[in-house]
Amino acid sequence: MTGWFIERKGIWLSLFFGALGVWLVPLLGVPGGAFTGAMLATGAANLAFGNLQDAPRWMQLLARVILGLSIGVSVTEETIQAIARSFLPVVIMIVAVILLGLVAAWAISRYTSMRLPTALCGAAPGALPAMVALSEDLGGEAPVVATMHLIRLVSILLIVPTLATVAFAAPAAEVSAPFMAGPSTAMPFAPVVTILILVILGSIAGQIGRKVKMPAGELLAPMLLAAVINPAWLHIQTFPPELRLYSNWIIGLGVGASITMAVLRRFKPFALAGTLMTAFLIINGLALGWLLSVLTEIDLLTAILGCSPGGATALIILSAELGADAQLVAAMHVTRMIILMVLLPVLIKGAARRLAVQTAI
Repeated sequence: MTGWFIERKGIWLSLFFGALGVWLVPLLGVPGGAFTGAMLATGAANLAFGNLQDAPRWMQLLARVILGLSIGVSVTEETIQAIARSFLPVVIMIVAVILLGLVAAWAISRYTSMRLPTALCGAAPGALPAMVALSEDLGGEAPVVATMHLIRLVSILLIVPTLATVAFAAPAAEVSAPFMAGPSTAMPFAPVVTILILVILGSIAGQIGRKVKMPAGELLAPMLLAAVINPAWLHIQTFPPELRLYSNWIIGLGVGASITMAVLRRFKPFALAGTLMTAFLIINGLALGWLLSVLTEIDLLTAILGCSPGGATALIILSAELGADAQLVAAMHVTRMIILMVLLPVLIKGAARRLAVQTAI
């Protein structure tokens, strides 16, 4: 028993420091809520002590499933209408964010020793796991890609919540009865049973989404499932805040556990170029978010979160914590991931063929 515990010490420490960060959030007033608290506490502990590990795979899957379900449950006809009315400007902004990433990749490859596949995957706005896997398939340097994404992600998660806290008024707190306050006649079963059914079905949908390689399938498939079956059958009005807190804790500590000295050392040869690229993408993401809010009825906070260059899962969590439209933020990030997964292999392979021809000549 002792040996089993010691083998998993890194996991237990991550869970502990993540929970500590979640607990300290209301005491310290950390922007971004429980997610940011878990990320910062686990990241600081990992840099200080090392050897912290992400939560077990089943806990990660459950956290993403619950996050998707919490968003899907809140989908209403008004939400769909708002997305439809802003469809064209949103698509234009998604394309603009992708093009800015391509420009940054070309520049960093042109003026440093970084190879083009590494630069394209590293500058891609979002989908860290997918871009790391894609860089391995296309001959890039996966550790450098992971480091570039991680540094940009942490920068976004520190800047955007702080900006939102300073620049935007805090949303009015929802006044609702506790989840366990009593049975709801609208639900087909007791509240706990109804939520349990939703989580089981969402977990199955998440596994299917992952198996068929759907972008962000562990999150997107449960979200779509909940958006369909909740109004038709389950009629859940308020998603349990305890489950959302669980998602914040597990996903936040996962980001924190990936912050290591080794990661920072890998980035060192490209530190200046990577920092400039990160600043370029974040500033342009803020500018595009502002422009989107001017051109449409989308509020400024939602637009900024939707145009942020990376960290889809984390930004979807933050959008709910900060009072933005999590459904629209999710739609923007998932659409961008789908386009990137289709576009980048074509661009990288085309650039490789062109380089081979030039070398032969």
